[in-house]
This record gives sequence, C-alpha cells and structure tokens, in this order.
Amino acid sequence: MILEVFAKKINDKSNLYFGWFVLVGVGLVQLVSNASGSLNLSMFIVPMSEELGFSRTLFSGAISMGSIIAALFSFPIGMLFDMKKTREVLIFSVILMSIATYAMSLVNEWILLYVLVSITRMLFNTPMMVGGSVIVAKWFSNNRGKANGILYAFHSVGMIVFPVFGALFIVNFGWRDSWIYLSFIVLIVLIPVIIFVYEDPSIMSIKNARENCNSSLRNEFSLKEALNTRALWILSIGTAVLYLFHSGINSHQASFLQERGISLGLSSVVISINAISTGLGSVCWGYVCDKFSIRFAFSSVFICTLFALLGLIYTHDMNMAILSSILFGAAMGGMLTVPSVAYATFYGTNSIGRIRGFTNPLSTIGSASGVMVSGVIFDIYNSYVLAFWFFFAVSIVIFIISLFLRNPNNN
Repeated sequence: MILEVFAKKINDKSNLYFGWFVLVGVGLVQLVSNASGSLNLSMFIVPMSEELGFSRTLFSGAISMGSIIAALFSFPIGMLFDMKKTREVLIFSVILMSIATYAMSLVNEWILLYVLVSITRMLFNTPMMVGGSVIVAKWFSNNRGKANGILYAFHSVGMIVFPVFGALFIVNFGWRDSWIYLSFIVLIVLIPVIIFVYEDPSIMSIKNARENCNSSLRNEFSLKEALNTRALWILSIGTAVLYLFHSGINSHQASFLQERGISLGLSSVVISINAISTGLGSVCWGYVCDKFSIRFAFSSVFICTLFALLGLIYTHDMNMAILSSILFGAAMGGMLTVPSVAYATFYGTNSIGRIRGFTNPLSTIGSASGVMVSGVIFDIYNSYVLAFWFFFAVSIVIFIISLFLRNPNNN
C-alpha cells in the first residue's frame, strides 16, 4: 500500500505516462533473466565442462530439461497472469533467479547442474519473459509495438551485460565466483520492480487518452476461440521454430567461434554485437508492427534469419563473425517483439495469459530441441555446420507458411 501511494505520487508529479515507468521495471526483469540466457550459459560450457568432465550433450540436456519444465508450468503461470498476479510472479521470479544463480557456483555433480539450470531456464522462459510482455500489453495499446520493442531492448542489454561480465569474471576469478557475482546483479533489480511494476492502469486509476488501454478491441478472444483461428497456429509454430534457431545457435555460439579460431575474449565481443543488434532490431521491429501488418513483420523475420544462417555457416574470420552476428541479432529481435505484439493485437488482453500459457510450451519445446540438435550433431560429427544447414532448410518452409498469416479480427 505504501509503495502504491509512492508510485501514485510519481505519476502525479510527472507529465510522463506511468506506463513508461512500468516498462522500465519489467524491462529490468527481462535484463536479469539473461543470467540463464543462452548467450550467458555459452560462456560457461567450456570451463565447466573441462573442470567437471561434462560433455556438450550433457550440458545441452540440462538446458533442454529446463525448457521442458518451463513448458509444464507455462499454462498454470498464464492463468496467474489472467488472475492479475503478474506483479507477484515477477517479484518471486527475480528472488528465485538470484538464489539459483548463486547456487550454480556450488555445482560439482551433473544432478545439481540439471536442477539449477532447470529452475533458471523455467523462470527465464515463462514468468520473466512472458510476464513482462503481458503487463506491457495491458499498459499500452497505440504504442504497443514501440513499447514491446523497448522491452526487448532491455533484454538485449542483458544479453550484453551477462556474457561480457560472465566472461570477465571467469577469466579473472574462475567460473564459480562468476556465478556468485552475477547473482548479486540479479538481486539489485528487485527494488525498481517492487516500486514501479503494477498489473494495469486501472489498479492505480490511471487514464491516458493516447493509449486508451481500457478500451476493448473489436473482439476479445477466449483461449477456446483463439484455438479455432489459423493465425494462432502459424504464430505459435513459427515462433517455436525461431526459438529452435535461437537456442541451437546461441547456446553453442561461443564454442563454435572458438573452433573457428576466434578466442573466448573475441567471442564475447561477437556475442555482445549480437545482443546490440537484437536490441536495435527489437525497436525497429516494434516500429514495423505499429506501421505495417503483422504478416509483413513476421515473414520478414524469417528472411533475415535465412541471411544470418548463411553468414554463420561461412564464418571463418572475425569480419564474417560480426556480420552474421548482426543479422542473427536482428532476426532474434523480431522473434522477441513481433509475436508479443501479434498476440495482443489479434486476441486482446483479457485472456492473453492463458493464450500465451498455451502457446509458450511450443516455444520452449523449440528451445529445448534446438540446443540438443546442435549439441548432439557436434558430438557425432565434431562440427556444428550440419545443424545450421538444418535450421536453414526449416526456415525456408516456415517463411512460406508465414505468408498465410491473417488477423482474425478481420474475419
């Protein structure tokens, strides 16, 4: 109650719509979710595998297990979102993420690795990533694309901060201390989340004519109604495929670059460029969603992905590594932003938690499959290239399917 009064005072004294403060709060949650992000975990695969004797497949299996658990919890958490408990879920997720990240420093056996990675990946995939976009959808309507683009730009900052700091801490203090220091970064974010993050404008009696968040769309879809639309399946399957690429490449990117003769330090630079490109791409894709059709935005993401995969496959030096990283980062910015805007635009916000809770397991399955595909193919062929060609072929198929995406509100 005291914090709500404090937040209302901030709103009364500021000419800025309070939704932008909320956006900062949920953006910071997305930032620290990268403690268990694929790029950050890729920094730890080599040092942890070398010291503990873990294979790439074993490490990949831990990441995939976390994605499976996230899929199991996705719908119940989505129901909490629709019950207007998103704020509480995000606060709890930040606390648990900090604890689990700290505990990663204690790993000696594979079983603890699986437990902790499963917890952190579950938090990453559903409460922290989906929860933020659910709140943004409720606070923004006319600027929904822009707001989602900024939201995932925060995520991209985390994609830079955690791999870079993780690599620096590993080089200077070892991988165990690195996990400890990263857990402190996660915990700091709890303060702005508690102060600024609220479910929707009605809780604080805030109105904004330009956003008009309290007005309904032409149609508000229930989960059952949404399941009967072709658009839901194209969006959910297409997004799952993008997550297949995302985890299959990002989780192994540092290892792939090192095998192409690029050092760990330079690999972290390339990954940081990937993150910067994802952030800029998120904002650009948000603009595209506000100005053009969702179909155009969604299909364009796959075109960008095709060029990125070709660049990655033919990477043999730093210049090509940077180019492919820029293209892949831009594609991943679209993966994050476009579906989030599409679900709220197509189906409204009344049941968005359940809808995202239903579709998100497909993304987590894609994420789990991608990291395993790359890991297993590497262990068999001692190369990641065949996995990347597989991703390329799948991308062509989904691009063609994406051309049939239509807004169900037009029917």
